[in-house]
Amino acid sequence: MKRLSLAATLIGFGLLAACSSPVPEGESALEVSDAYIVMPAGGQGIASGGMVVKVRGADEMLVGATTDAADSVEIHTMSMEDGVMRMRQVESLPVTEKEPLVLKRGGNHLMFFGFDKSLAVGDSADVVLTFSNGQGKEQMLVTTAQIIGQAD
Repeated sequence: MKRLSLAATLIGFGLLAACSSPVPEGESALEVSDAYIVMPAGGQGIASGGMVVKVRGADEMLVGATTDAADSVEIHTMSMEDGVMRMRQVESLPVTEKEPLVLKRGGNHLMFFGFDKSLAVGDSADVVLTFSNGQGKEQMLVTTAQIIGQAD
């Protein structure tokens, strides 16, 4: 029993060390959490979504997203202009160690056009995120987004 506990402890420390190991110069390690897609109101085909993206190492830019749950996905931002909140599509959004990318309602977010109407609250959908380091190197990351209701 003690050997099993010691082995489990050593494996746990090894996994922890791997998670917190330094990132090689010029490289980055991305992590996504709290991904969600808000179910469209009234059977409409347009949904919004959010998540938190953190990076260790080199800065990255979110440059695209795709999913089987929608025909297309766009990156959007919200800003106040002349007292009016305006939404617009952007080509990319930055992710840095000092400032994680927070995608949420009322701010930077993803828009899902042609949303799959067979999905329901409580379901989930994989979202493929594409990042670029600005030097021509891209990497993709798959995350699972929970489908939530309008009031969630």
